[in-house]
Amino acid sequence: MRTLILLATLLAGATAQAQQVNGAEIYKSSCAMCHQDQGQGAAGVAPPLKGSHWGKLSRVPGYAPGVLLAGMHGPISTDEGTFNGVMPTQNRLTDGEIAAVANYLVHDLAGHKDAPAATADEVATLRAKPLSVAQWRAVRKQALAK
Repeated sequence: MRTLILLATLLAGATAQAQQVNGAEIYKSSCAMCHQDQGQGAAGVAPPLKGSHWGKLSRVPGYAPGVLLAGMHGPISTDEGTFNGVMPTQNRLTDGEIAAVANYLVHDLAGHKDAPAATADEVATLRAKPLSVAQWRAVRKQALAK
């Protein structure tokens, strides 16, 4: 009986731990090598993940998780300059991990704490009906034109 209680306690702890997804840690292991530790970007290659453009992009439902799922390539212009790199898809991450890193990016790095939070359910919907890189580029262009 004692063994069963111990096993149940260990399993419950492992389940709770698995549900706690740390967006900052995912960012550090998956994104920081190009976008840098504080999201400042890398000259000419990886755009910053903060700045005036994120004030608009953070309001676009699904933008950050959608780009994480689709990847991005081609020239991107920000107030900090033009960047022309290739961001690979991060679709290997779970829906919860994508939501967590998107929220970390928008709320913490970009500083838009009042922006709507991404959810794992939203990411699952985006994954089921993904937009292409060209479509996300068009969404970005439209959002930044406002």
